Amino acid sequence: MTVESADSGIIAGVDPEVPHVSRVFDLMLGGTANFAADRAAAEAAFASWPGGDVRVDIRAARGALVRIVRHLAAGEGIRQFLDIGTGLPTANNTHEVARSIVPDARTVYVDKDPVVVAHSRHLLSGLPGDEVRYLQADVKDIDRILDGARAVLDFEQPVGVILFGILHFLPDDQGPAELMKRIVDAVPSGSHVAFSQFARVGEDTAMDEAFELLNRQWGESVVRRTRQEAADLYFAGLEPVEPGVVELPDWRPEPGGAGPRPMPMWCGLARKA
Repeated sequence: MTVESADSGIIAGVDPEVPHVSRVFDLMLGGTANFAADRAAAEAAFASWPGGDVRVDIRAARGALVRIVRHLAAGEGIRQFLDIGTGLPTANNTHEVARSIVPDARTVYVDKDPVVVAHSRHLLSGLPGDEVRYLQADVKDIDRILDGARAVLDFEQPVGVILFGILHFLPDDQGPAELMKRIVDAVPSGSHVAFSQFARVGEDTAMDEAFELLNRQWGESVVRRTRQEAADLYFAGLEPVEPGVVELPDWRPEPGGAGPRPMPMWCGLARKA
């Protein structure tokens, strides 16, 4: 079916009566690509969020992403980005931040959900040229991701790879380390990898119980990792960029940027020599 979207566009296959997690996250970030059903789902699903206010956590993750992409574009000279598992392109997403510094920066977004991809292509349809693309692929289908990215990005030049909030859905027995190696092997010297990952900090049985409940609700399996486990997974064969693996608010915070502390989530950036 086709419906009138939240931003007044026509999108094939999107049902406004059925909530979708990516539109719920868009709502949490202050975006407008969501419907009444998404707003109701957000209120119900996140009432018992383990960190308290889910908006604090989502906005902290977006803030860290913005700072990292700015650093890559302005400080490292990165002109092209591969953002895997991105969800909807809402406020301050990778292409917006990069293009505010490098107007012709290229970005390839990847998401496995066909509804997200259709909605996202619609939201991006007004951009000039073909510098921003959306590719439908599962994070585990690296061949498809790399082939699709090469149609837009020049793999002879450094690439900024963004893996925010995606590999904590892959337990170790599903090969996240092998996936990371495939990505790192594919990009040239000077490329960077940025990540975020739900953190395990000490023994926290209450958080374990909360995530077990959420895993049943989402139909996903969130794997929290220690700081060392995150470093071993995301930085293998790479040079960590200061300050290394830290919690979201601690990655090069802006002056006066302190606010409510989000639930523990690691993030970091590393360079391929």
